[in-house]
Amino acid sequence: MGEFWTFMGPAVLAAVFMSPIHALFGLHIVRRGLIFIDLAVAQVAAFGMSLAIGQGYEAQSPTAYWYSVGFALAGALLISVTRFRLGRVPHEAIIGVVYVLATAASIIVLEFSPSGHGLEELKNMLAGNILFVTSDQLRSTAWSYGIILAILLVLWRSISRLTLAGEKEKGARSVLLDFVFYSLLGFVVASSVKIAGVLVVFSWLVMPAVVAFFFVDRLLAAAAVALPVGVIGSILGLLVSYHAPALKLHHVHEAESTIEYAGAAGWPSGPAIVATIGSIVAVAYVARLLIRQRSGGANE
Repeated sequence: MGEFWTFMGPAVLAAVFMSPIHALFGLHIVRRGLIFIDLAVAQVAAFGMSLAIGQGYEAQSPTAYWYSVGFALAGALLISVTRFRLGRVPHEAIIGVVYVLATAASIIVLEFSPSGHGLEELKNMLAGNILFVTSDQLRSTAWSYGIILAILLVLWRSISRLTLAGEKEKGARSVLLDFVFYSLLGFVVASSVKIAGVLVVFSWLVMPAVVAFFFVDRLLAAAAVALPVGVIGSILGLLVSYHAPALKLHHVHEAESTIEYAGAAGWPSGPAIVATIGSIVAVAYVARLLIRQRSGGANE
């Protein structure tokens, strides 16, 4: 355990304070039925980072971060002003279009990256590598997340009313409140994507909320379930990443992963977190089905 903490300690700390705020945003996202929205905002943020990389900046540089934040805010504004259904086209479809366009644009830009490793950079954006998080990143992210969390809690009742009302809530006030919500989400996602990657960010936002809403309906009660699911799932995922045996495939894999280099088995940390939280979702789904069947049988 000592070796695990020495190597994985910063990643564990990052997961412990990053996953809860994602879970709070995720409760509103899942309740609104806009599952693509976190992927869309994350990918628009990744597109901003791609543009910075395409201009020769490092992915971890301040310039790349502010590019990412700027595009995330632009994506938040776009999603806010398109919140109303036009004809038979639901808001989710518009969000899906934003996601696909941002992904395609990122691939095009990174294909011509000055480093010549565009596909590798795209992989890093998707899978991330939380193992490389630094103490400076932890401090700066903790400060920014603390401010965002305070704003979210102050606006929690208003945002909750809007979430529960859905598209029935119209007018400039609802658009403005939506923009504030999605802007806060954009800041969180832009900070998280460069540390954990798009896939882990999506998992933190959606999966804990899905588990919670299997069993409870109220937002506050769901928060009490979703927050520990995200934290525990992330820590278990890092444990899996460190201890799970390497997959024995037929092709020759010459390059060592980060964890293999440290002397462990070598599962990628981001995908391991995603797979672990996804497994919790699967177990919760089966449990909910069994509870429903038993209650149905009792009623009969």
